[in-house]
This record gives sequence, structure tokens and C-alpha cells, in this order.
Amino acid sequence: MKRHSIIPYLFLLMFIISSVSIDYSVATSRKDLLEEFCISNQTETGGFTDYNNGTDVITEFTSLANLFILYEIDPTLTKIDKSKSEFWFIDRLDDFITTTTTDKNIPNAYYALEGSIYLNATSNNTATVDESIIELNNHYNETSHGYHGGNSPIPTLSNTYYAIEFLYLASNITTSANLSTIESTEIATFILSCWDSENNAFAGSPGGQANPIDSYFAIQTLIRLEKLDLFNYGEELTDFIDDFYCNDPVFESHYGGYSHIPNSPSSSSLMMTYYCVSIQNFLNSSKMNNETTLSWILSRQSPYDHGFNDVPSVSGIEYSSAKLSYYAVKSILIFEESAFGDKNADLMNEELWDLRTSGWLIAAIVVGSLGLAALAGYGIYRYKNRI
Repeated sequence: MKRHSIIPYLFLLMFIISSVSIDYSVATSRKDLLEEFCISNQTETGGFTDYNNGTDVITEFTSLANLFILYEIDPTLTKIDKSKSEFWFIDRLDDFITTTTTDKNIPNAYYALEGSIYLNATSNNTATVDESIIELNNHYNETSHGYHGGNSPIPTLSNTYYAIEFLYLASNITTSANLSTIESTEIATFILSCWDSENNAFAGSPGGQANPIDSYFAIQTLIRLEKLDLFNYGEELTDFIDDFYCNDPVFESHYGGYSHIPNSPSSSSLMMTYYCVSIQNFLNSSKMNNETTLSWILSRQSPYDHGFNDVPSVSGIEYSSAKLSYYAVKSILIFEESAFGDKNADLMNEELWDLRTSGWLIAAIVVGSLGLAALAGYGIYRYKNRI
């Protein structure tokens, strides 16, 4: 009797132990899950897609977005095909050099250069970088002192920002990109001419409509040129940016992010959140809602494919985007520089359920529970019919 009555308890103990072991096996850190997402985006070309759902759209930005995240997680980049990626990014710099004038794209050249640097591909391709700088300088307007794209002669803040960032990165590769030789005061004057005094923010070009993204380009470029002291409207700009904050907790899925539209609490965006948080951080604004915003960003890591995405406008699976993951990671690093560190306490080492395998865990629990119920029934039956 006693020997039979202890059997259910032994089975119960075994089930508890197995459940704990299953729990341990499927808990994976945020950064490891995100790394898997980005690795799966690499294609045979060496470039990276935005989504891993079979949509093979590969651009300089989608490729840089994935590579930037992977580099933050593991600077050795041993889990991707580095040689293919090196060729891919250098080829994109060659495209900037060789394409017709109207097709030259300064942002794409910048993304290609930054990706090449992460892969250490520029050390053997200094001549390519030098030629890229020559092409870049051909887009400098000596009258307005801004940079323009290949399809328009009108200088814009975005092209000016990417041109200066390109020269900044290249200055560590070649002497032909020395920032001290550019007309920094004149370029700063062009940037300040894009200020929209009616809305207290920057527009993409003089006389344009103010917006947070161009305001980011303006402030970051002034910082890079060491000319931020020429800007005297920091408080007004932070007030403008604060209008884009989603501050209504009723809209739980959006609360803490920033929107494309001012005073719109139900349309948060990871991209806009990055640009807005960056400006507030640059200007040391007291209007940053650190904990709420960081919590919202982390909530946007997808349980389906483990990248980041915005709140879907319709029901159903919303595939993660490498570009949105890039903005999410850059925002996280503003709040916590060591987020991707090796310590368990570092933010992106937080363990999450790997939902691709949690279905098996649920199945194990259900089967185990049914087994225990059957065992209990059997025990009762034996007890009532004991001899």
C-alpha cells in the first residue's frame, strides 16, 4: 500500500523538475533573439533585407540597420558571412562614384561607408573612399553652403547632414576628409537659415515646413561642426518636439512613444521616437520621459520574430523591420549606453520567452496535467478497490 501511494508524488516531483528545466531552456535574452532576427536577414549577396518573411528588398539602409545591431551585440561579427558583406558595401560605394549625376544619393553613400567601417573593409579600399569624397564635394553649393542630392540642385538639411557625417567617418580613413578644412561657419549659416520661426523648429530647406527629423539633422550637424553655440532657441525647439509625445495612458500601446503628427497620442513610431529623443538628449531637455519611453520601446520587440516593429494598424502578424529595430536600438542606447553589455544586469540581457518553442512548453504542461489527473484517478480507483 505505502509503496503504491508514493508513486503519484514521485511523478509529480518529476513533472515539476522537468517543467523548471523546460522553462530554463526556452528563456532567451532580448539581444540573442534580436541577433537571430538580423542574422536571418542576410542574403547570398552579402546585403541584408528589412524583413525575414521572404521579401528580398535590399538597400544600403536595410543592410546597415542589420549590421549596426549585430555589431552592437557582437563586434566580431563571426555569425555572418563577413567577406560577402565587405564586397557588398564597397560595391555600393563604387555605385556612388560611377552612377550618373542624377542617381547619386548621399545618404546611401554614407550608409555604405559606415557598413564598410564596421566590417574593416575600408583599410584596403582607401582609393574608393577618396573618390567618393570627390563626388561628394561636387554636391556642395558654394553659394548657399549646403549639400544637394543628385536629382536636385537645391541644398537640403538631410543631404548636408549625411555629407558631414560621411566626411566625419572618412576622416579616420583618409586625410582628404579633414573636417577642419571645410567651411564650417558657412555651412552652419545655411543650417540656421532653415529655422522656421513660426513653428520654432527646422525645415528641410529655407522656407519649408518644420518637422522633427530635419530638426535632428540640423542639431546633429551643428554639433559635428562644433557650432551648436550659434543656436539660441533650444527651449523653443524642445517645446516643439514635446508636442509629438504620446502622453495619454489610455492608448496603452502608444503611450511613451513619439508620433509623426503633433498632439496625436495614438500613432507612436519607433523612427520618430528616435529622432525626438535624440533632440531632447542633445539639448539636455527636462521634457524627456525616460522610463516611460524606454518601456514603450522595449514593448515593441516582437514575440513572433524578435525584431522591433510599430504598433500594427490592423490585426494580424506584423513582421519586424530591421530599419525600425535600428531606431529602437539607437534609442535604447541613448537611455542606457551599456544595454548590450555582457553583464546579466544589462538591459538587453533580460530573458524572454522564445515564443517559437513555448508552444511545446504549453503542450508539455497540458499533457503533464492530464497525466497527473489520470494518475490521481488511478490511485483513487486502487484505493477504493484495495484488497
